[in-house]
Amino acid sequence: KLGARAGRFTKLVKLLRFLPGMSEQNTDQGTAKVISARLITALSTRVSCLIIVMVMVMPLFSMWTYPEQDWSMKSFLDVLEKTSLRKPEKFQWQLEEFGRFYDEKDYYPFRLDFKKDASLHPNVTALLPWNSPRGPPNRMTNSVLLESSNLVAEFNFSKPNQIDSWMNVLLLIVVMVLMVGFSLVLSNSVSAIVLQPLEKLLLQVRRMASTIFQSVTDMAVTMKDDDSDDDSQEDDDDDKENSGNAFGNETELLEKVVQKLAVLSEITMNKSVVDAETMEGLGEGDRAVIQGFQGTSSADTNMWGEEQDSDKEEDSDYEVMLSAQKTMVENAGLSLDLLNSWNLNPLELDKARNHAAAMYFVGPHNHGISFDSVVMASFLESAENGYIKAVPYHNWFHAIDVTHGVYRLLRVCAGEAYLNNSERYALLISAVCHDVGHPGLNNTFLIETAHELALRYNDKSPLENMHCARLFEFASNARCNIFATLPKQQFQDVRKICIEAILHTDNAQHFAMIKEVQMMYEVNSEVLDASREFFNEDPEEFPTREAVDCFRQPESRKLLVKLMLHMADISNSMKPFRICRIWAWQVLEEFFLQGDAERRLGVPVQALNDREKVNRQFSQVGFIEFLVSPLVFAVIKVLPPTESHADQMIQNLKTWHNAWQTDTKPPPTDTEKKALSERVSKLEQKFINVR
Repeated sequence: KLGARAGRFTKLVKLLRFLPGMSEQNTDQGTAKVISARLITALSTRVSCLIIVMVMVMPLFSMWTYPEQDWSMKSFLDVLEKTSLRKPEKFQWQLEEFGRFYDEKDYYPFRLDFKKDASLHPNVTALLPWNSPRGPPNRMTNSVLLESSNLVAEFNFSKPNQIDSWMNVLLLIVVMVLMVGFSLVLSNSVSAIVLQPLEKLLLQVRRMASTIFQSVTDMAVTMKDDDSDDDSQEDDDDDKENSGNAFGNETELLEKVVQKLAVLSEITMNKSVVDAETMEGLGEGDRAVIQGFQGTSSADTNMWGEEQDSDKEEDSDYEVMLSAQKTMVENAGLSLDLLNSWNLNPLELDKARNHAAAMYFVGPHNHGISFDSVVMASFLESAENGYIKAVPYHNWFHAIDVTHGVYRLLRVCAGEAYLNNSERYALLISAVCHDVGHPGLNNTFLIETAHELALRYNDKSPLENMHCARLFEFASNARCNIFATLPKQQFQDVRKICIEAILHTDNAQHFAMIKEVQMMYEVNSEVLDASREFFNEDPEEFPTREAVDCFRQPESRKLLVKLMLHMADISNSMKPFRICRIWAWQVLEEFFLQGDAERRLGVPVQALNDREKVNRQFSQVGFIEFLVSPLVFAVIKVLPPTESHADQMIQNLKTWHNAWQTDTKPPPTDTEKKALSERVSKLEQKFINVR
């Protein structure tokens, strides 16, 4: 208990490292070390005194107890034995001596008899059994039995046992008094060594802060009124520098704390990853990429800002489920190696293979929640029919692609270690329906044209709200109710997760999510940096136990669920360039179709939607530079297994850059080539620094 208390006091003492020195100590030592040494010395001295006192006091209570070495009883019994055999005529006299010897003792013999098989002289047997007039003990537990070859003696130890019990009680009382007394002494010592100086230090810090603030104010006034004091000011700066060195380690620690607070403040205050100065220096095409991705027009760049903790369930039949899923995939003509890689392209698969892939991605082996496979098949069929086939990008193939991305992220980032079954199940189902019913038009278009969805959802993420509603409309049909097996509370948790995840696929939430990831890293940087180092040494070590504890925090899990779905939704730039290029062409075609509709309706054509002005390759460079890379660079600090995606993204960036240089008509000028090359090199260097 003393050690535990000392440990708690040590934690308190460590706080003093951030404060100025409380006394004139060697500047090479931190204040905390000095106080810790003094505290250890004081506690050690007092604990040693306690031990010495207890060692000296405890033997005192044995002075009034029965002696540990008493051979009188055994000696008398041997004498009586020999007398009965050699001189039986003197046995009576010896027996009387035996009784008189214990008259003044607290313990005494109360009975002497011979054994049944003993062969003794008649003079002896006539005197036995002998009983003492002082009588036997009230409790036979106080009787002590001794034997010789022919005789048996019983002794009454009632009084010695009572004295021994009283001494034990007194010893316990004395020990308790000593412990309480020394506890008070230790408490007073800690208070005198730590708490009182700490109070003085805090008071001193408040006074110093007040003085500093007043000095800064006075200095500013002086600098405005009198420029002739520069020399004296330099002398003051030198004095401050010299005095500052006295604080040594404390100043460095305080500087780190201030830097951390500054980073967190900057992340919180910044409204966008792309600052205003950078935006001013961007060309019209680059600004169009950013505005188009966020779903905002040039006149309106507002972004809409916007616990569950269910228990993990056992995967009892995991091997059986996995075997069934593998068989289903193989019968459909798919390769597990393809599904477990980033080379899958749903656009290259037929309907049956896409359906089999979707069944595999949402299968129970990926989350542990059982369901009726027939019901799930009906649900997937309803979801497929809910996607509009004529839409070039936001179609059923995109849903399969994103579901595959979520499945892969859960696998490579060991999602099962920190996301429970409900969260993983909800995440995969959300991926299937995250864009269901998408008309190929963004939220900005719906709002500007007063579309039915914009009116229904009050201009707040109308598409994403519609996707959530369609998902649960499908599940409300008994034939498609994939949540039927869930208890009510678990269903409510899953529904909440699905809604939260899908709503955050709105690109207006993109930069806010980047800030959340950056904040998560800054707050837990030591743990996450250590986890990343372990991953670099051995990928099997991810995540570390400390990282798992961090990820299992309710807010962290909530962020990771949203992050995985959103990252899978924009993951095309992180896939092999062959697949990346196909999807880029699809999404640009969808943008251009919206631009055509805007032109027909006479509403402003969003810059990224004008097929006559947008350079396809150049738009992808801007998309990666300003939108995808800030998120990816933040994510790899938290989830280091995603570093390979960042590497592929940089390779794709270089390929788009080369394609822009060679395919653009008319060819770009040397100035334009140099400017874009510098941007690409800068982003590549940033990745190297993050890595």
